[in-house]
Amino acid sequence: MAHYDPVHLAPLDPKAQDELGRKTRRWLIGLALLAATLVVWGVLSRRAHDAELARLTLEAATPTVELTTPQVATSMRELILPANVEAFYDAPIYARVNGYLKSWAHDIGDRVKAGEVLAVIDAPDLEQQVEQAKGELGLSVAQAGLARITAKRWTTLRDQNAVSLQSTDEKTHDSTAKSSAASAAKANLDHLNALKSFLTLVAPFDGVVTARNTDIGALVDSGVGKRELFRVADIHKMRVYIRAPQAYAAKMTAGLAARLQLPQYPGRDFDAKIVANANAIAANSRTLLVQLEADNPDWALLPGSFAQARFQLPPEGSPLSVPASALVFRDGKPQLATVDDQGRVRLKTIVIARDLGVTLEISAGVTPQDRVIKSPWQSIRDGEVVRVKEEKDENADRGAAK
Repeated sequence: MAHYDPVHLAPLDPKAQDELGRKTRRWLIGLALLAATLVVWGVLSRRAHDAELARLTLEAATPTVELTTPQVATSMRELILPANVEAFYDAPIYARVNGYLKSWAHDIGDRVKAGEVLAVIDAPDLEQQVEQAKGELGLSVAQAGLARITAKRWTTLRDQNAVSLQSTDEKTHDSTAKSSAASAAKANLDHLNALKSFLTLVAPFDGVVTARNTDIGALVDSGVGKRELFRVADIHKMRVYIRAPQAYAAKMTAGLAARLQLPQYPGRDFDAKIVANANAIAANSRTLLVQLEADNPDWALLPGSFAQARFQLPPEGSPLSVPASALVFRDGKPQLATVDDQGRVRLKTIVIARDLGVTLEISAGVTPQDRVIKSPWQSIRDGEVVRVKEEKDENADRGAAK
């Protein structure tokens, strides 16, 4: 049977053992550093990701706005205002006596001259009053004459001491009273005769009959506030009235020219000019009443017409113009949302001079240097942070779209 000796391994050299230990430690340290580096990188990467996410979230939450600036006119500006055209003179004709209309001579649209008869009123009771007044006047005159003679006689008798002073004074004062009664009777007769002259209605001036509100046989009541019988208008020249916004009040001076345009005359302009203004701003509308005059040689302009008055105004002192979409309301006040240098919203209360539909004319509250948000949301708040849409962003968007 064969016999084998066990194999004996020789122990490692101490130097080799130390070298192996050092290598092992270096590997472990390297692994630890690698692990630590991976951990730090992961933490920093997560933090950077969270910061970027927060930035993107904040940017997405910050509204982007488009800005504009209030524009100032640099050339002549046209102001268009509604106008009312009225007759130069306009007189309603009323009756001064009661009666019945006997006849009328002119209908609506007739041209009349001053003093021309419009209608005749029949008033028989007035005729009777005149006759009665004549009789009363005759009686009063007779009584006054008798009293005067009596007073003269009694004065002579008093000088002769034939009658008392008291009796003479009574006769004298009775003569004075009878004379006053005669004067009153004459004044009453004159009054009735003056009323008789109003039985004939005449035109007060050259013009046209614009209304006839009575007919033959109609009962006529006297006095203003009763039925208007006729209306006569002088339209050789017209008065035109407008109400100018307060922002333009200083420009509405005498002599300023205007062009009138009426719906019934498309393409035709009528020349007018300012002759006066009310020199007072109406508190309910904040407007100035302005009067213009326009010649009307062919009678084309009609009383009561609506017109548009167009003025050419110099740019000095003109209101600023902004889009109507920029307007917001807070507590019933019109405001514009502006953006300051820090990108924060600043709401400014304004005064609207005129609403032109697409644009607004602003007379106070903003300056040409303000940056106004074109289309703010109604819930926008003062101090809110916004992001301004730059022109380069718009160009980039257009390029991306292409």
